[in-house]
Amino acid sequence: MPAKESLGKGLGAILPDILGEVTDRANYIICGIEELVPNRYQSRKEFDGEEQKNLVTSVRKSGIIQPIVVRRLENGYEIIAGERRWRAAQEAGLKQVPIIVREAEDLDMAEISLVENIQRADLNPIEEAEAFLTLMEKFGLSHEEISARVGKDRSTVVNAVRLLKLTPEVREALAKRQVTAGHARALLSLSSAAEQVRLLRDILKKGLNVRETELLVRGLRKKASMTRKAIKDEQLAFLEGKLSRSLMTSVRIRTVKNGGTIEIGFSSPEELDRLLGILMR
Repeated sequence: MPAKESLGKGLGAILPDILGEVTDRANYIICGIEELVPNRYQSRKEFDGEEQKNLVTSVRKSGIIQPIVVRRLENGYEIIAGERRWRAAQEAGLKQVPIIVREAEDLDMAEISLVENIQRADLNPIEEAEAFLTLMEKFGLSHEEISARVGKDRSTVVNAVRLLKLTPEVREALAKRQVTAGHARALLSLSSAAEQVRLLRDILKKGLNVRETELLVRGLRKKASMTRKAIKDEQLAFLEGKLSRSLMTSVRIRTVKNGGTIEIGFSSPEELDRLLGILMR
């Protein structure tokens, strides 16, 4: 797929008209750091961690080497690409930063933010899923269109968005990388929110890997299925008893997938006439 090849070449290969050659310092201008605002479609929610600290140290020592790409607002500029550098510059105490001004639509802003973070593997699974959902709900993109734009398989996009169906507690653990997407996908197959949370706590407490989690989930689902069958058998037995007492003869209920039969026993033509009289009233 062409889009996947583009992903490896960098953002400039995907959206060349917007990002252009951002290392061309002849085209940049200097602006006050307070004139910039973050990309409103920024996929990444957390900017902490060792990598960001290292970037702050680098910026403090060498400044911003690659200009930040922005679009013009009525009062200032909105960052298209380079928010990590802008945040690092703030922490490093810089008052001004180099920028390159480009024209960009909202969809471009959302797409660039997502791809930029995917390339660096910066997003946690929930941030990535929410970014995909934004592209779907706000911009009307299909799974196939998102797949082509960000260079991921359609199934990857579908499975990512499904993670948003998890309970809040599980989503938080996934966002904090306390569990992996593999753990989360296993928990998704549990229909009960309480079961998801209960098994999540077991995963964290016992340090279960994905395979162990899948086996536990399989066991829980089997147990739930057996429990549902036991309840169904008990209900059928109750109905058989009630009908038997009402008709004063043996009754057997047999069920199949979407239906079944009711067998009413009789021991003589006279008893059959009696039963027909009751049933045809």
